Amino acid sequence: MMEVYALVGPSGTGKSHQAMSVAFENGIDTLIDDGLLIRDGQRLAGSSAKGEKTTIGAVKRAVFVHEEHRAEVKKAIMEAETEKLMILGTSIKMTDRISDALAIPRPCRYFFIDEVSTPGEIATAMELRETYGMHVIPVPVVEVKEALQGYLMRPIRYLMQIKSGNKQGEKTIIQPKFSTIGKLVITNQALNQMVTFLSSGIRGVAQVTKVHVHVKKGNATVGMELSVRITESIPRITEDIGRLLQDRILVLCGINVEQVHVTVRNVVP
Repeated sequence: MMEVYALVGPSGTGKSHQAMSVAFENGIDTLIDDGLLIRDGQRLAGSSAKGEKTTIGAVKRAVFVHEEHRAEVKKAIMEAETEKLMILGTSIKMTDRISDALAIPRPCRYFFIDEVSTPGEIATAMELRETYGMHVIPVPVVEVKEALQGYLMRPIRYLMQIKSGNKQGEKTIIQPKFSTIGKLVITNQALNQMVTFLSSGIRGVAQVTKVHVHVKKGNATVGMELSVRITESIPRITEDIGRLLQDRILVLCGINVEQVHVTVRNVVP
């Protein structure tokens, strides 16, 4: 049975930069990173989320929302017959969602970026992202150029310091289109309205009376109060709300919903 691992860290902290080192140290030859299936530094299937024109489009690509994209990568995983695979994601929930979308086991171990990178390396990666909009794809520049025409790209050589010796490889830095369109701001009011609208459509919800969404580093915690109908199961209602918000908020806004806290204030006929 295939073993699945995950490398987790906030966006811009250098996951793609560290991915090849972590994989090599742990005998992992296949990666899933931002919509790409990569083996030994070569793209096997998929298309990079960094090629999308908008941030929301990039998120959809990264979590395999599109059926054709999803089917292509699932087929390639089956044909590759890999024994160990690692998924890169901004949260545990995101990597689990990718596993489910591709019908592979959920990760048996999660590596966190602050375990494999120094604070200085993380700070440098974040500065490059915030100041210059630079992203890393762990495949050679020739591979990237096949799928991403017209982007600012340059290869970087790296020497991985590993227990068994050194391994040289190549990665590609690109500046995606969505980094040039300016900053996308979603207000708390808009998020609250979105949560209210989505939750109100759940069977058994009579009224959503209060919503608060707190977002930190791209991850959201949702708190809400509502009235429910006496004929419906309250545990089922809360589970349905949690699943719906985790799915739709990520797709619509590019924000991972980490927790959903529901308080039932009233029960009505």
